[in-house]
Amino acid sequence: MLILENVWVRSLQSRSHAVLCGLTGVIPTNRRVGILCASKIERRAFSDLIMGVRAPAIGKVRREAEISSPVGRMAGIVVQHTLRRNCVFAAKMHRIEPTSLIKFVAFVANIDAFMDVPYKQVPPDIALSFRYALSYGLPYETYFVDGDIIPQTAEFTDRFASVVKQRSAASGFIVISSNVKLVREFCDIVGVVQSDKIVLYSNAQRAIHEYMRLVDLNKPDGDAAETLLARIRRALKLEDWPMVASIAASEMEGDPDSTTAIWLYGELALSRGERRRGIDLILRACQANPSFEEPWKALARIAEDEQDEERLKLLASVLMTNGKGRIKRIAAKIIEQTGTDEAAVEAWRQVAVAAQGDVNIQIEAGDRLLRAGAGEDAARIFEAAFAADPTNGRILVMLYRSELLFSDNERLADLVVLMMTVCPEEIERAIRLAQRARRLEAKLIDENGAPALLEAQVEEALPVRIRRAMKLQDVAAMAEIAEAEFRRDADSATGIWLFGEIALIKGDRERGGDLILRACQTDAELEEPWKTLGRLAEEEKNEDRLSSYISVLMTNNQGRVRRLAAKALESTGDEESILAAWRAVAHVSGGDLGLMMEAGDRLFRYGAASEASQVLSRALHIDPRNGRVLMLLYRCELAFADDERMMALADQINEVSPAELDRAIRLASNARRGELGKRLKQRFRQPASSDASA
Repeated sequence: MLILENVWVRSLQSRSHAVLCGLTGVIPTNRRVGILCASKIERRAFSDLIMGVRAPAIGKVRREAEISSPVGRMAGIVVQHTLRRNCVFAAKMHRIEPTSLIKFVAFVANIDAFMDVPYKQVPPDIALSFRYALSYGLPYETYFVDGDIIPQTAEFTDRFASVVKQRSAASGFIVISSNVKLVREFCDIVGVVQSDKIVLYSNAQRAIHEYMRLVDLNKPDGDAAETLLARIRRALKLEDWPMVASIAASEMEGDPDSTTAIWLYGELALSRGERRRGIDLILRACQANPSFEEPWKALARIAEDEQDEERLKLLASVLMTNGKGRIKRIAAKIIEQTGTDEAAVEAWRQVAVAAQGDVNIQIEAGDRLLRAGAGEDAARIFEAAFAADPTNGRILVMLYRSELLFSDNERLADLVVLMMTVCPEEIERAIRLAQRARRLEAKLIDENGAPALLEAQVEEALPVRIRRAMKLQDVAAMAEIAEAEFRRDADSATGIWLFGEIALIKGDRERGGDLILRACQTDAELEEPWKTLGRLAEEEKNEDRLSSYISVLMTNNQGRVRRLAAKALESTGDEESILAAWRAVAHVSGGDLGLMMEAGDRLFRYGAASEASQVLSRALHIDPRNGRVLMLLYRCELAFADDERMMALADQINEVSPAELDRAIRLASNARRGELGKRLKQRFRQPASSDASA
């Protein structure tokens, strides 16, 4: 039996949000049990729960049988080893005879010729068949299937069907799938997962009826009659261009200035490859009716695929005029890549204002502002977000981190008291953040369970004083701080940097640059001089001095500092130099997902698609559910990967973010991969039965 007792599972995106709420139920492990989940998020959480990947926040999961890892997705495969050696390793782990397992896998999957080939070198369809055969070759009391029972790419499906029949006679199966036909034909008990219970049905048809009812409840549109917008969306999804043209012509007859018609004619122009005309028409539709959302979505989609930098800037400026945070967010990300730091800060401020009520966008906007040095703006945003969601520990920690830049000790103490209530596990991180911000007086001790400050009455923190003097360009205050630093340490990097900033304020760029360089070389850990050096590199016109700045920036081991050098090179350097710079950024990006995505995107734009793919693959390994990384990887591999690899990536996109499938098909068409585009449409676009009547 698999017994769930009042199980609560948190969302992967928000620690305060629960996906499964008090789930209780008993699943027999000696029967063929199908599990249907109306929500994809609930399905993923339930699957992770059974596998043990995600532990319940509250409640218990008791397994009274040995349950396999998901069939076809075995953990422990070593990609450098041959298929035969992987079989031997699996046999030893499960204490069975290796020879019989090797023969079983080779026969069932029909892969004798590949058994001595390293796993990473076999084609994707062979690797999939091998994983399924290996899963069924190992003895378990219950086999867990998340998706297909038999691999769809297998050459000999009858062999797999025979094996499944044998295994189901002696072992149980738990099958989680959205394929109701599979569940109806294979399973003799069907469970429907709701947020707080699992209802088991011996009649599969009754279970499927209940599942379909829940699916309909989750749909945003409950109207029986199809609206005009629903018809348009369906026609665009199926790329039924005659239908799109017919709707546009009908709309134009009723109103010659119809925004809907202008937008649709723009979509038709894009489908024919007339990109410039298509963009002009969609821009016109956006300006004609700013409250109509569909043209704005189309414009955002175009901006994500645009390669021309000037056109990208134009699209960003138009997108910023929209009043919705999600649209402005795309524009702000473009401005980060193409504009100045000041423009990016202003763009993220506008995103935060427009995102009132959308906590996720507020968090992203606040984080971007904090990274750009606008701590007070970030703090106001996090404060508003925390007021909207007062149980969210992540927002509270980010609010604390932003206020470390300028708040007094009493305010920080209040935040820490709140942190002790909401997320006490983050207290150690709070101490580390205070130390990193040079707020040693804000370090905490525990007195009878209550936090208190070690030194409540101390002078204002040095970073805060410096930042205020820099903002006001108060040369006297900067000089005073620098002299005090030199009295403390004759080789103070902070003092050298401040005198460099004073020289720059006075217009002596040569002396200022030399002092900033010296500060960077004196203390590689002090971040501020490196930021100033990056700014100087972006503004420098003298090639020799620019080369000197960039070479010093590239000696830093922080990815975000090297990124400054790479961006400075883009305006003056040759392609080889720019590629080398972005390679260096990717090399030290570590676990910084945003930096890896930017480096991968830049490498792809400058023609190094294979290297970009490697960087983005690392990023996907860090965050396997990140649809943005997956789409960037898909776009890179379109340049060189075979159709089977691309179909496997498309399957991942379908699982992680199915809304992106349309874009994946368009990218395949733009890359002149016509055969791949056809296969994608056949697999993922099944026209509804009502299409003929429409």
